[in-house]
Amino acid sequence: MLYAEVSPQEHDRLREELKRAADAKWYQWLKIIGLSSQRTSVPELATLFDLCPATVRDDITRYNAGGLDGLTRASSAGAPVKIPLTKGDWEELLHQSPSQFERLHTGARNWSQELLQTYLREDHQVSVTQQAISALNSLM
Repeated sequence: MLYAEVSPQEHDRLREELKRAADAKWYQWLKIIGLSSQRTSVPELATLFDLCPATVRDDITRYNAGGLDGLTRASSAGAPVKIPLTKGDWEELLHQSPSQFERLHTGARNWSQELLQTYLREDHQVSVTQQAISALNSLM
């Protein structure tokens, strides 16, 4: 059986974090660790929190490896943003000069990733990174 191994010092920190937790996901992680340290099983925790047992095991494993700091995952923006342009739309756009779009406030004759980023934000209300545009360009 897998359980969270919480030291007495960590129990105090866990209680303090539970009192201050404003984020629901963080509070849930803390409760899972607290209950697991009291020997509540993974299947019971999964049922209690309506989670997949693998998710509960992952949380406990991350806690055991890195304490409370190990619970926080690197932030994620979630699913990739859907860019509302077809391949034909992209080709048509890229054949035009950015200077033709007054909203871009540029005299540039060629598209840069930064200009494409601004165009998508201003004309389509889509926020993407330059890396996403670069990845998209490699698919075309």
